[in-house]
Amino acid sequence: MNELAKEYPFVHVYAQQKPRQPVIIKASTEGLCVLLNAIVTAIAYQENNGTAEVFDGDAEAYEVIVKVVNTHDELSPVPYQIEKQ
Repeated sequence: MNELAKEYPFVHVYAQQKPRQPVIIKASTEGLCVLLNAIVTAIAYQENNGTAEVFDGDAEAYEVIVKVVNTHDELSPVPYQIEKQ
């Protein structure tokens, strides 16, 4: 097996496809640290989003955005509801 390069934050988030299905996050240690920093930033500076620039398994860069919300409306719609519409 090829090991992941330690200097790159690898993260893959498997979103829910239906209700009550778990969300799975697979990540390298560096990826988890970058994600944790984004979470802490979102909590500390709620007027801003926490962001993490990470790489998926194909080494494609993408951004994870962490946002603190306070209402049900801010959470809706969930991804599996959007696809049914």
